[in-house]
Amino acid sequence: MLSDSATSHLNVFCIIQIPCVGYVVEEESKPGRLRNDLVQPIALRNIEGLRKAGMKVPMKVMGLIKDLPVGGSYTFPDGTVIKQEDVVEPSREGRKIVICGDTADSRAISGLAQDADVVIHEATNAFLSGIDKDTSKAAVNRDARIHGHSTPTIAGEFAKQINAKRLVLNHFSSRYKGDQSVESISIMTRIEEEAIKASGLPEDRVAAAWDFMILPVPSS
Repeated sequence: MLSDSATSHLNVFCIIQIPCVGYVVEEESKPGRLRNDLVQPIALRNIEGLRKAGMKVPMKVMGLIKDLPVGGSYTFPDGTVIKQEDVVEPSREGRKIVICGDTADSRAISGLAQDADVVIHEATNAFLSGIDKDTSKAAVNRDARIHGHSTPTIAGEFAKQINAKRLVLNHFSSRYKGDQSVESISIMTRIEEEAIKASGLPEDRVAAAWDFMILPVPSS
């Protein structure tokens, strides 16, 4: 049993893990587009032959060719053979957006999140040299985890783990004003730099979010 004098100097840390919700929004892949410039001239010169073959609307042959299976081909009445891979562009993979809630550890979602086009991850606190006194980057990271939150470094490391193409940081501490002042913009830039370093992403692929921010997500 500890004496009263002993317990008065005992620091007890209790980390309670509470499940949080994350989302993976994945767009369906889109079929490749037909190269009309290659197919249409052949279809036009075969209109009469297609009619004689029983096709009431000859130009519907364009749709038949677009829907050919990979490796398939179509032979026109004049003997011209068109191969699917020559006139249909490769399919376009759907985009994937990953949204993490308040969290100190996003590993549970990493399997579903692989190769995300964009990951949105909280970065509540950061160690900013010259601003934060009597602490260190390691201490800030530890304290953030204890309170169930992340830093730009933690967010960046997760983005790197899942091979994300872009990273958006959000849920910043209220100690960051987030206004349009030079000081606030400088702080957000430094937060972005920390995430850039941890993620290995180029600077134009990492952003500290602001209200009503619009982020175009290019198709693959």
